[in-house]
Amino acid sequence: MTVMNSFRSVFTSKSKSLTKWCRSPSYSSTSSAAAVVAEEHQDSSTYLKDYADYRRSLYGNITHKALLVDAVGTLVLPSQPMAQIYRTIGEKYGVNYSEEEILYRYRRAYSQPWGKSRLRYVNDGRPFWQYIVSNSTGCSDSQYFEELYNYYMTDKAWHLCDPNTEEVFKALRNSGVKLAVVSNFDTRLRPLLRALNCDDWFDAVAVSAEVEAEKPNPTIFLKACELLDVKPEDAVHVGDDRRNDIWGARDAGCDAWLWGSDVHSFKEVAQRIGVQV
Repeated sequence: MTVMNSFRSVFTSKSKSLTKWCRSPSYSSTSSAAAVVAEEHQDSSTYLKDYADYRRSLYGNITHKALLVDAVGTLVLPSQPMAQIYRTIGEKYGVNYSEEEILYRYRRAYSQPWGKSRLRYVNDGRPFWQYIVSNSTGCSDSQYFEELYNYYMTDKAWHLCDPNTEEVFKALRNSGVKLAVVSNFDTRLRPLLRALNCDDWFDAVAVSAEVEAEKPNPTIFLKACELLDVKPEDAVHVGDDRRNDIWGARDAGCDAWLWGSDVHSFKEVAQRIGVQV
């Protein structure tokens, strides 16, 4: 077991012991529980600090050589609710479902197994999205689909989640940290990044439609590390989905921080890596 994995193992063990104690018959006093939680939190903070200090001793004041970033939900967000766009664009094509009905039907269609291939997003992803759009709206008009499909490749459809992203990423790269996007997306991702004027912020882009592997499959994270020429253990991935981003990255051997929980801004990400902005 490597030193890094030893730190992870100890931290996981401490968390499990606390959970087990809280479920035991001896767990009855609120004040005692609070004291134990405070003690465990202090211990966990110590382990995390030791782990960060260890990594900085390896890399020279930074904890990681590379930052991998999820796209939708972390780097970018939809500018309007999906159901609103589906209905607004669809009205002239005869779509009359309410936004609530479209959202319900979208979620139901998206949750169904996609039997056309082992991946949802193959190349431009059109077959999958045609299925989603027609099932969500009841409209199979090809012109409607193309207008909707192309809309989601523009800067009207998306905006950056963190307005300070460019400044932070520039500071990270100036400090020697390599950057990559790792996303379950079709081939529209690259033109979308260009439309948002952020494609040149990254040293690499690993998109599932090109890699032919979707998160949480470790393959896509390993491909990103290969493109950056770093070892998985030298990279940290940030994303908003616990299963796809956190579990997937850790299965690949990378560190992982949950967006909105472990970190809330890219400035905080940079600070944890050891880069001041």
